[in-house]
Amino acid sequence: MPVSRKHVRFNDDNIFYSPKSSPSLSDSSLPSSGDSSGPCTPPQNNYATLPLPDGPVAIHPLLAFHPFVPPIIWDASLPPHTLASNAHASPMSLPARVLEEPATQPSMHTMTLHIEQFPWRLVIPPKHYVSVRDLIEALYCFLRHPVLPSEYNSLPTQAHKDEVSIAFHNRCGHASSKEAADEQYQKGVKRVDFLRGRTRFMGLSSTKLGPDAWVVNLA
Repeated sequence: MPVSRKHVRFNDDNIFYSPKSSPSLSDSSLPSSGDSSGPCTPPQNNYATLPLPDGPVAIHPLLAFHPFVPPIIWDASLPPHTLASNAHASPMSLPARVLEEPATQPSMHTMTLHIEQFPWRLVIPPKHYVSVRDLIEALYCFLRHPVLPSEYNSLPTQAHKDEVSIAFHNRCGHASSKEAADEQYQKGVKRVDFLRGRTRFMGLSSTKLGPDAWVVNLA
């Protein structure tokens, strides 16, 4: 059955990084432009000059990629406070102190997150260390960033545009009230709509790009 085209609106398996090898995505499979940390990110500071770890780096257990049973349950289209632990994956609860733990061991002052076939990448600005909470909140803000008409028009096929349009209308339709839905519609297409419905957070995988570069897996 052909897809009914809807109008869209615009507003003006790896938990370790090893420096020797990494079987995750290669340089050529990741976006090379469009760096952005989204509208909620504070300005950078003096931590930008700190060196990154030169040895193996492990991701926090709550953020580790699992293809079937992720450690946490979170729809990345929803605010971070909706995040919950996955009892089927781990007995670990989510007290505030766990969310304040470093996102990696050893800790890092910045991280760059990639989403496969996504035209942007998220650079978390330097700070004392990136916590689990920092990463989740930065990813949510990054995905809430408005999309430009030129970015939408750059999608490779009409099928991609149709899927983004459907995701946009579905997101607006799932708002808590008609007023909220109208507000979301007026704000237009956002980066989260480019995920085309794949918003279930499945964890992070390492890359060959360095200890600070990780892939966000979604389903």
